[in-house]
Amino acid sequence: MSDARAALGAALAAEREQRWAESFVNCRRALADPALHPDAFNLFGRLCHTAGDAANAIAAQRYVLVLAPGHPRAAGDLHTALGAVRAPADARAAFAAAVAIAPEIDCHHREPLALRPFACIDEVEALLLRAVEGDPSFAPARAALGNVRARRGRAAEALDAYRIAAMLDWERADVHLALAMLFDVAHDEANGARHRHEALARQRLYPACGTSAARSVLVLAAPGGPTANAPLDYCVDPDRVALHVYYLARDEPPPALPAHDVVFNAIEQAESSADAIARATRFVAAQRKPVLNDPARLAGISRSALPATLCGVAGISVPAARRVERALLEAAAASNANALDLGIPGPVLVRPVDTHRGDHQARVARPDELRDYLARTPGDAFDVTSFVDYRSADGYYRKYRVIIVGGVPFPYHAAISDAWKVHYHSSRMDEHDWMRAEEERFMRAPRAVFPAWESAFGALAAAVGLDYAGVDCAANPDGSVLVFECGPGMLVHCHDDPARFPYKHELVPRIFAALEALFDHTASRAPGLATAPRQAVP
Repeated sequence: MSDARAALGAALAAEREQRWAESFVNCRRALADPALHPDAFNLFGRLCHTAGDAANAIAAQRYVLVLAPGHPRAAGDLHTALGAVRAPADARAAFAAAVAIAPEIDCHHREPLALRPFACIDEVEALLLRAVEGDPSFAPARAALGNVRARRGRAAEALDAYRIAAMLDWERADVHLALAMLFDVAHDEANGARHRHEALARQRLYPACGTSAARSVLVLAAPGGPTANAPLDYCVDPDRVALHVYYLARDEPPPALPAHDVVFNAIEQAESSADAIARATRFVAAQRKPVLNDPARLAGISRSALPATLCGVAGISVPAARRVERALLEAAAASNANALDLGIPGPVLVRPVDTHRGDHQARVARPDELRDYLARTPGDAFDVTSFVDYRSADGYYRKYRVIIVGGVPFPYHAAISDAWKVHYHSSRMDEHDWMRAEEERFMRAPRAVFPAWESAFGALAAAVGLDYAGVDCAANPDGSVLVFECGPGMLVHCHDDPARFPYKHELVPRIFAALEALFDHTASRAPGLATAPRQAVP
């Protein structure tokens, strides 16, 4: 008998003897085995009912009936749990009142952490709490509560509210999508992928929530995790630009599409998105609207292809890189030599193909280091890049993010760290005044870091051929640009603490305005013509 099955037996025995806490602990252990989910969730629902948690009690029994429609106990237990529904008419009235104040709370396919608070949010949350108290089974109110809590920055509470909403109504595709995004934030890739699959199996097109926006954009997206697509929700005002998101998840004729002015291919280059990129290429060729970010140009920005794409571009250098199968790395790791022989100068940075955020990335210089790395790292293929020591004279590493919109570069941030693996979220920018002061200087006067600012990044944009993309880079000693990676999926937002980062709230919106202007300009041109003209950047 498995440990999980033994735990379920112990949980059921403890329930019969009214040892509730022991039953609950063992029930949670039983939930580790998906094969036991119908019986384990059925017990979980009964325990929640005993504890007075009506929402989880009802949600669990409804979910059991999704998993096992003929479950011998769930229907009866659900009937018992539904006794907590006291005022369904009042609940629906309270929900309707909340949506009348803020219609956007009933829209769940946008990035939850991109959502912002609005006026009267306290009144709206109070109405939703009244709704779920009057009818704990009412999924729309529970989902809207998740939306509100995401806007308040309470991600864990938002995830819990959306989890209950999904179990209450398993057919709500947009709720599954919200859950997928929240699990991504929590670095729970398995649950993120599971709920994304549930969403896209039911619905591939997610129209914008409102209809009053001046501009309408059809966004082509890949069915992947948080780095699979350009996160436009962070930088587009939905009151001004309506984003209709179409996930290219399978080979089927497209659904009826909403009216739109522009097609924006948001897909980031990735081997896992190859099918979606191919579908995007076919979709673009078969329609007549103007297109931004031609999917045919994505192959040139893969980590292994980027050095060739930017070779010979004045003011730009890219470390040597290649894609290597695991077997070849294992052969190199088995060598008795003192240095690696991978066809590019070492030491090298190694990471599995399609990984981001520094996940599983390491610097290795010797076969034994590579051997240790492979022993602890999954993956069948890896990106291998020459490591360039880009430390400044003061010993700090500086990595800059530049966003290119319509050929025009905009400074987005500067991350400063004493470690070579620099990520903004793990740097100590919020702790040091001098770091923030330096970042502000870069954002106000990027030419002080990159003297050939316009010409270098303009030439890079022309070589890459994308209308919207981010560039992570450093400055070489001569002021030229050392490019690490380039692509449309880089995060751009303006959610930093305004007290610590006031300059960001002044300067980052220039990127948003440029993107909106790019949409407007592109909508005004005929398909197949050049994209927006370049604009001067301060």
